Amino acid sequence: MEQNGKLTVLDPHGQPTGIFGRRLEAHSNPRAILDPFEQPSGELKPMSMAPRLAALNGKTVYLVETGFAGSFEFMQELQNWFSRNMPTVKTVLRHKRGTMFTDDPELWAEMKSSGADAAILGVGG
Repeated sequence: MEQNGKLTVLDPHGQPTGIFGRRLEAHSNPRAILDPFEQPSGELKPMSMAPRLAALNGKTVYLVETGFAGSFEFMQELQNWFSRNMPTVKTVLRHKRGTMFTDDPELWAEMKSSGADAAILGVGG
């Protein structure tokens, strides 16, 4: 997500520390988060994950595939699982533009305006 000219990206190495994201310059390569020469300077502020829902019954869950090899097929399987095992959960399968590390403001806006209750982002398998 871009904010004040910076992008928030997932830091796969920071999760055990409680730091879930880092800010990079908006023009940075999405893979820069893994490059020690492009790490942001300054103090990193912790970001928390979204609170867990108590139940999914009657909720809308977006299944977002990121373009990673196998993610679309995995999300289709997940959608089929919900259909069979939790039919009261509405699932919406969407493709996120760009890479798993880049922003897709149009998709986030769609999710907000449609009243999505949860999202599962899949990177494949």
